[in-house]
Amino acid sequence: MKKLFLLLLFSVTAIGFAQKGKSKASPKNVVLATVDNISAEIISEKAGKRVVLFVKNEGVVDTLEVKKLDKVEFKPTSFTIKSFTTQGKKIYHVNWKEVIKVDTKLKKENGVQTEDQLWDTQSKTLLLGNIHKSSHIKETVFLDANKTASHDVEKNRNEGFEFTLNADGSFSLKTKTQNSTYVYNSASSKYEMKGSPKTSGTKKKK
Repeated sequence: MKKLFLLLLFSVTAIGFAQKGKSKASPKNVVLATVDNISAEIISEKAGKRVVLFVKNEGVVDTLEVKKLDKVEFKPTSFTIKSFTTQGKKIYHVNWKEVIKVDTKLKKENGVQTEDQLWDTQSKTLLLGNIHKSSHIKETVFLDANKTASHDVEKNRNEGFEFTLNADGSFSLKTKTQNSTYVYNSASSKYEMKGSPKTSGTKKKK
């Protein structure tokens, strides 16, 4: 009877250790998108979370950092990886969108933040990183220092350059007043501006 009791105690202890071991298992990577030999994933490390590209080439896996995550949760509304070829070079376009939402007593903001990256995975080089924010803002503005009178102001805000990938592999970066086109230069292995930026604006009447 004593032997049976010791055997049961040992079994319960072993199960307890097994359960504790399982609880310490590292979190699994979150796969955001895959294409060809590339996988975009969220990885968790002691220093925090990152979005990376795992690029598999002949048994070797390269890790390219896309973004360090400052937020606790990273929940893009879309995340895509697409490839294209320009000047004989295969390039990967990584794109994702996040919702912008601010809701306080004095300010309400709704919008979208779009990030675009162009990667030469063969040389492990980030050719372009661009962030564009577009939002609608409604905020209360006080008219005096004592905050006794106020009125609401609404406006649309755009921050950064709007990115457009063209069919020939070139891309455009534009704002309300400027539009620049960049083409890939195979000699320098990077994108370079084509000509001078185009500017637009309202001419003043004489």
